Amino acid sequence: MRDASMRAVEVSGTETDRPDAQRETGQAQGEAGEARRGGDPDAAEIAALYSDLTGLLERLHRRHLDVVRLALEGMGVTEINASQGLLLLSIGDGEVPVRDLIQRGYYQASSATYNIKKLVDYGYLEQIRSEHDRRAVRLRVGAPGRHVADRLRELDQRLARIAVDEEGLAEPLQDALRTLKKLDRVWADFLNFG
Repeated sequence: MRDASMRAVEVSGTETDRPDAQRETGQAQGEAGEARRGGDPDAAEIAALYSDLTGLLERLHRRHLDVVRLALEGMGVTEINASQGLLLLSIGDGEVPVRDLIQRGYYQASSATYNIKKLVDYGYLEQIRSEHDRRAVRLRVGAPGRHVADRLRELDQRLARIAVDEEGLAEPLQDALRTLKKLDRVWADFLNFG
């Protein structure tokens, strides 16, 4: 199972496969280790770590989309893309107003509108108009969308088990999540207060 998952990730061919990307990651790890050993890191080290982290976040997002794309292809689903598959996961089992998807910060209004239209056109999503306000639209995953979302959820669970059981990443994942939540707060505060 691990081999298939690793092949799925390797097939994506994203930037982390490049020797210079691996070297950059190694340099960042080395700098972080030196900073911990030698006391507080200086401003240049922090700037380098921050730059490496933001670059890695972008690469991880692209790699995750590659994994989802590969899973969709494996299901024979060719009419929707990875972002649209993830949108199905975001909606879940209930009904969700379009504005909630946008307000959660997962999607830009223009891309959400485009992706929702495509998913509705192919029957993966259903739009339910409010009886009281015909402008208000709620989204519900249709039967084909449920099938796709269930399979993607199973894939996420399988990859999580691999990360924890085979790679021993339970504690590092918890640490990474705490760190990324703090960074999210820093960016949110900057956007709200400057």
